[in-house]
Amino acid sequence: METDELDINVCMCSAIREMNRAVTQLYDFALAPSGIKASQFMTLNAIAQAGEIAQCDFARQYAIAVETLSRRFSKLRQKGLIASRTGTHSQRIYRLTEQGESVLRNSRPYWNAAQAQLKQALREADWQLFFKACEQVVGAASLAGELRARNGWHVDAIDPNPGDQSEQRAA
Repeated sequence: METDELDINVCMCSAIREMNRAVTQLYDFALAPSGIKASQFMTLNAIAQAGEIAQCDFARQYAIAVETLSRRFSKLRQKGLIASRTGTHSQRIYRLTEQGESVLRNSRPYWNAAQAQLKQALREADWQLFFKACEQVVGAASLAGELRARNGWHVDAIDPNPGDQSEQRAA
């Protein structure tokens, strides 16, 4: 294998995406009787916690592309689970409907069952360690969001050889 080839077995992006798919499938399966998917549950729960939230604030807070969030919100509006109003500066402000509150409340036991299954599999110490690792990864990966906020992703902003610089500095 050439050194420039990607070893998919040690690729963090690949590992996280595989884990994400597996965990999402677990939660989707557990939530199936409630009629919503994991992404919809998390969206409803986040809106419920906020009371009301602007779409742009939601996208920023949960690191979701506005386009993706528009599709997700559209599906929830069509199901009658959320409603929107126009806020200041023409922002779309979302809140749960009564039906959305009911669906969220009725789906919580299913969500909790999936959560308990994962927690049991990981055991308490690894459960806590995993959350800490997730926070660290999100923080480390936030560079992409910072670059987008500066009006553009620049390929040269990420050093393809970060180890080389530290070795050069040490010399």
